[in-house]
Amino acid sequence: MQQFDPNIPGLISGDVTTVTVIDPALTFPGFEVGNHVLDSTKPFQVKVDWVIQGFLAPLWLQALGGNWDVSVYAESLGGGNEIRLGSNDAVAADPNVLSYTATIDVQGGLLQEHAPGTDVGGIYKLVVAVFLDSNLPGQGFDMIGFNEGPIVQVESPV
Repeated sequence: MQQFDPNIPGLISGDVTTVTVIDPALTFPGFEVGNHVLDSTKPFQVKVDWVIQGFLAPLWLQALGGNWDVSVYAESLGGGNEIRLGSNDAVAADPNVLSYTATIDVQGGLLQEHAPGTDVGGIYKLVVAVFLDSNLPGQGFDMIGFNEGPIVQVESPV
């Protein structure tokens, strides 16, 4: 499920287009593949892409300014910890199209591993928040978007 605010169709709206979990053990430059089973002891990355569109989007984003802060949270399904995994600033992937990307580095050891036969599930739903902190004073000019998923399982190394 994803949400964006403000969401005024035709004037300004947003869409978190992809959330990909990248396991460094499986990276091949230019061909990174998402992974949903992670080694509990190793770091990984979460790559987030989103786009803002509508008639007011260029004015809102370029003239008003502000910085995007992207955060990733892990919500345990079953027993396990719930935690903010990390954050990063956004980089404009294509300023002419108002598309953005951010990669969040997540350190190893933050998530509990799957333990068969126990209440510790080691399964987590990742939630992403992209927040534009506008440079204008007052309320009403910030933007935020959310995306739920993907779901990952954390395992110990073999």
